[in-house]
Amino acid sequence: MNADNRIMVRVNTAKKDAFMKKVKQEGKSASEVLLELIDDYLGVSSAKKKELEELKLGLREEIKNEIKTELKQEFGGELALLKQQLLGESAA
Repeated sequence: MNADNRIMVRVNTAKKDAFMKKVKQEGKSASEVLLELIDDYLGVSSAKKKELEELKLGLREEIKNEIKTELKQEFGGELALLKQQLLGESAA
């Protein structure tokens, strides 16, 4: 990146101080946060965002599978009985 490419923005002192405080709390630099905002605005996905999305999808799938397993364990016998009853009634 060319360090000579700059964007200057005027912002009131209170807003700047609040921004800088939050940036510091998150362990980021002001430039890093502003570049992320620009990427978001332009619709440019960062590698971090893609990675987070993949993690979220993976977690959703894991949770869904765990719930299915727990439901089968808890209600599997009841479901089998209901299925037998329904099949028996339709055969009669």
